[in-house]
Formats: sequence, C-alpha cells, structure tokens
Amino acid sequence: MKSIQTVINSTPVGMPMGEQGAKQLSAMDVAIVDSVFAKLRVLFPVGAPKPDEEAAHKSEWLKTLAAQGIGSREQVQMGLNRARRELGDRQFWPTPRQFALWCLPTACDYGLPDLDSAYAEAKRHYHNLTRHKWSHKVVGLAVRECGTWLFATGLERDVLSMFSRQYTILCRKYAKGELVDVELPKALPTRASRRIEAAEGRALVAKFRRDLGLRRASDGE
Repeated sequence: MKSIQTVINSTPVGMPMGEQGAKQLSAMDVAIVDSVFAKLRVLFPVGAPKPDEEAAHKSEWLKTLAAQGIGSREQVQMGLNRARRELGDRQFWPTPRQFALWCLPTACDYGLPDLDSAYAEAKRHYHNLTRHKWSHKVVGLAVRECGTWLFATGLERDVLSMFSRQYTILCRKYAKGELVDVELPKALPTRASRRIEAAEGRALVAKFRRDLGLRRASDGE
C-alpha cells in the first residue's frame, strides 16, 4: 500500500510542474488526516475506505481541505465536533467536501440566525424587504441578493438553494468584517420599471437553474 506522501507526490495528468511545491505535506498534515480517519471510522463505519484504498482517499481529503481553506487543528477539531453533534442515525462515511463544510463556522457561531430560521423569516417577509425589521441585517441582505421576484415565483427547492448559497456567503463576509457598511436600500420603487413578459421570466428561471446545476421537474428526481 502506498503512503499518503507517495500518492500526493504523483503528478496527475495535466498538472503543471509549478504546482509540485504546493503538494508537499508536513508530518503534521498527514498526522491530522490519519487521526481524522481513525475517529471517523468509529462515527461512520459504513462506506469507510478499504485499507488498500485509504492512501488515495487521504490524498483527496488533503487536497479538498486545502482547497476549502481548512488548514489548522482548530478547524479540524470543529469538524469532528460537528460530526459528533450531527451524527444522529447516520452511519455512512462523509465525503471530504462534507467534512470540510463541518470544519467551517456556522451562522450560529457568528451570532446569526441558523439557516432554517433565516429562511423561514425570509419566506414570511420577502415582500417587505425595507420595512420589515429583520432579526439580523444579513438575512435581509440574503433576500435582496436572491431577489424578491424569485421568492414570489420560484419553486421551493430553487428558492431554498439560492437562499442557502447567498446566506452562507454573506455570513462568512460578515464574520470577516466585510459587511460593516453594507445596508439595505432605503426604499424600493413603487412599481417595476418595465413588465417582465412570461417568456422572459421562464428564460430567467431556466438560466438560474442552469447556474445552480438544478434539474427540471420533467428530468425526474
């Protein structure tokens, strides 16, 4: 069985040689992932990598964590704590992307409403964007970024998908202090500047679905 470092150091087809240096791992990096795998095997026994595949899996985990900006023991510990809290009846091995998300702070960690609460508030008050007193300005900003038209006319799963994306992005910006001077517009036009025809509306929805990689209802679940 190959070691993690051996797998990491094998250059994938098409990767520029200039990226070789970025793939060098410290002993701490490898030790952290070894520890994570050992703990996750206890928490999620179903679907865990087989021994002869483990090195390749660890290689991909290291790359994914790096790509998501996960680079400290504290972040990894947050991920493990989230895994334990959200375990429930789940037994299946998480993807590296899922674990990376567990390593990132949630809205609650920032003192903001959780996603479910924020979405419920957005659904109730999207039509009063500037008049409603939002539980936090980030919720109102997420509604603005989605567009009230989407809330009024979009499919539930499309609205939730877009809101989740925008709210997550804005929560992270808020945590970095990037939303200090951002405010909701003081007023909205009393009516639209021009009418959106049905065909144009369908085209906008189609583009939105393509951008998010969503399927049409006719494509099946």
